[in-house]
Amino acid sequence: MSTSGERLVLHRASGEGLRSAPARFVYCPRDGTLLKLTRIDGRDRPTCPVCGFADFMHVQIGANAVVERDGGVLLVRLNYGPRNGRWALPGGLVENDETTEEAARRETAEETGFEVALDGLLATWMRPGFPILVVIYRAHVTAGELRVAPDEASEAAFFPKEQIPPLDELAWPSTVHGLNAWRAYEPPRP
Repeated sequence: MSTSGERLVLHRASGEGLRSAPARFVYCPRDGTLLKLTRIDGRDRPTCPVCGFADFMHVQIGANAVVERDGGVLLVRLNYGPRNGRWALPGGLVENDETTEEAARRETAEETGFEVALDGLLATWMRPGFPILVVIYRAHVTAGELRVAPDEASEAAFFPKEQIPPLDELAWPSTVHGLNAWRAYEPPRP
């Protein structure tokens, strides 16, 4: 067994092919009491009998930006992992010490060289059983020059609505969802 922060992660005992099981608290992160299963909202959840802490689903939070310019949207072509060569919205995971808005601006600057201002929440994306919530903002460039982070992307470009790469060239379901929301977006009328 090993610990990761305050969460216990269990590993297979054999020396080959170690895989982590879904991380769950075993002891209360507030007072160290052994948690007991308690029925809450129709599900058994590890709960502290002393302080009432309950361990619900743990979800990572991502933040993306739909950066608009001259009727087009900015996409980056990934150059790592299983999505290598596919296009994505600028974005990434939210750090522990930042808001989703700060993460969207930071990730866009890191991946594209552009400083952006956010123009509002466009959409959110989450799929049951897939522990990530992606928050997608509309944004526009305020400063900077287009450059890619070579450890994350091989290129970046603005695409008009009618020239967005086909579905099989997009990296993530959240990218598809964000682009569909952008295509459907209509600004408020006076």
